[in-house]
Amino acid sequence: MKRLLFLSGTARAGTSALVNILNQHNHILMGQERYFFKFRKNVIVRGHFERGRFLNMRPDDTHDKATLAGVIKDPEARYDNAVYIGDKFPPMFRHLDHVFKHFPKARHIYILRNPLSVAESYEARFQNKDDKWTQNWEVGLEAWNESVRIIADLPEERLQHFTFVQYEEIYATPKAINALFTRLGLSNLEEEVLEPYTAKFAELIHKPVPRRDDIRLQVSRRADWDSYRKLGATIETRY
Repeated sequence: MKRLLFLSGTARAGTSALVNILNQHNHILMGQERYFFKFRKNVIVRGHFERGRFLNMRPDDTHDKATLAGVIKDPEARYDNAVYIGDKFPPMFRHLDHVFKHFPKARHIYILRNPLSVAESYEARFQNKDDKWTQNWEVGLEAWNESVRIIADLPEERLQHFTFVQYEEIYATPKAINALFTRLGLSNLEEEVLEPYTAKFAELIHKPVPRRDDIRLQVSRRADWDSYRKLGATIETRY
């Protein structure tokens, strides 16, 4: 039986990039918000991940752009070979009661990114006139606070199903990425397969972005740093 794997965190925390990396492994098939609307409406169930349904995209499943064909070349063959089948849904923290009820044995990856970068990323897209993004940094910070608080407050029996990764670390080296595969019980990938992703991350962190000290001041005052530190400590002990 296929194991279920879910990826979450918040928007602007690197979930899309991590799906692309996970799908480099021939024992993983992850959707890019494959069931966005199903998660959001709390109607997602185990049957959505059976072969015939998972490979059959329907208009009311998700965004038009988030097709499996756009994620991986041969979804049918990958499904048959996969150990893990899953999806990413960044705001899953708002739907955990439903997810835990219907997927009690699912494995979760939660990606944690510092709130300053998340807020600035929200605002950069919000200010871009060519982008349809409608949420400013305050919305982003509110979502980030809610997410880290809910996850940090989960009981230990729930946290045992979570694998935590830090945005600022996971993309830095092939070794860090392979450590995640190891924690999932999978073989490591050759470094040359992963180097394009670490190179892209290195390029991004050196790309100049508008400095917003006004936003940084508010984030420093209003972010839930206690929950952030608690999750960070969890990463340090399990990474």
